[in-house]
Amino acid sequence: MNLLITGGSDGIGLAMARLLTAEAGTRVTLVARHEQKLAEAVAALPGQGHDYVVADLSQRSDIDALARRLTSRHYALLINNAGVGLYGRFAELSLDDQLRMMSLNLESVVVLSHAYLRQARRGDALVNTASFLGYTPLPGAAVYSATKAFVAALSETLWWEYRSQGVYVLGFSPGVITTNFHTTAGASVGHFPRVLVQAPDDAAREMVRALRTRTAPRAVSGWGARALLLLHRLMTRKIAINMMGANSPITKNS
Repeated sequence: MNLLITGGSDGIGLAMARLLTAEAGTRVTLVARHEQKLAEAVAALPGQGHDYVVADLSQRSDIDALARRLTSRHYALLINNAGVGLYGRFAELSLDDQLRMMSLNLESVVVLSHAYLRQARRGDALVNTASFLGYTPLPGAAVYSATKAFVAALSETLWWEYRSQGVYVLGFSPGVITTNFHTTAGASVGHFPRVLVQAPDDAAREMVRALRTRTAPRAVSGWGARALLLLHRLMTRKIAINMMGANSPITKNS
């Protein structure tokens, strides 16, 4: 069985790859920007036959090249996991940086999902990594939250569209994961309540469990994130967004 995982050189993507390649006969293609990290990640995976593709999925040319690969080869599973975030006040952040984030978080997911589903066979699966912030947006991460809301909505609707064809689509929404994502985005995991924080391996296990059961269009990892979303359903939107704003990195930095 062949799998392809974007954003696969570290973090949740690599944790997913480790779990999935533990099954005999599974071969994975990892996609990310840095060749050295990809080569090291592939070499450490169990099993044989794994490979990697160097691609910057904020660039349309690289997105299109990967889409062509998806149409010319069959993969039983595609995990759109590549993504980036930015913390800061919307008008103070670089517009170009935010547009590049949109290309990676939105455009690559749409293009690759479209290419994959056009050739998907019964039993295949597509996983799009969103975020719990797609359901409860965070002030100080306005565009990032909006991109993940898009991915969550896209995935749930695609789940319905393709279930009759035997193709499973999952919107996977992790909580706050202990990776370099937050430092790169301009904050740290320490800015967030500990109850929302989860290790990459734990989040990956929840994704794999959801992928194997195939019972729902979305999975939110971490009991803290799930509890927060349930709590927010009982509140007005004003109270919920005020609660999120009080715990935003831009609030804690001010």
